[in-house]
Amino acid sequence: MPERESIIESHPAEFFRGLVQEAMRAQGVTAGGETEFYLVQLLHHHLRMRADLLDRPLALEFLEASSAGGVEQFQRLKLVGDTALFVAGLFADCLERSVVPPTYYVELGALAYRRVAGIGSPRVREMFAELAMQFLDLVRVLGEISSRELFASDRDTLRIYRRWLLTRGAQDASLLVSRGLIPGEPTGSRH
Repeated sequence: MPERESIIESHPAEFFRGLVQEAMRAQGVTAGGETEFYLVQLLHHHLRMRADLLDRPLALEFLEASSAGGVEQFQRLKLVGDTALFVAGLFADCLERSVVPPTYYVELGALAYRRVAGIGSPRVREMFAELAMQFLDLVRVLGEISSRELFASDRDTLRIYRRWLLTRGAQDASLLVSRGLIPGEPTGSRH
């Protein structure tokens, strides 16, 4: 593992590019080069995660960003979308134990990216429209990275199931079937 750590430290963008490409293939997600690059940069940016990332409710950040103007609005909405994608993608299993469900982050993040898509140049609009439209796919990609590379453990099957409940990804369903589980909606009763 020391070799991998030195790669992360010396060439983090290359390391994350490999993870993103592998996870996209595994999840059957196709996206433009700009979207792939965006995910790489998102992971690279959060390499040293801020302790205050979720100190305030993300919905409040969204509301304040929506009422801002110009460049500030763009930056703040982008940050809301980025934070929601990062958290929902990498920490969906932790969110299951919190008051705020993963769907909150998915819906808020996609909405923030849709709003950003209404600001800026046509190229920027196109990229953020794609990010908004593929938000669940990108959550699956980051979830794949999380379960394979960052937080692999004996709880992977449960993590994959929780991600499947959120995203309904075909690859996650296949993984569950290969582990002897047939994915389905949980019932309200307990046996």
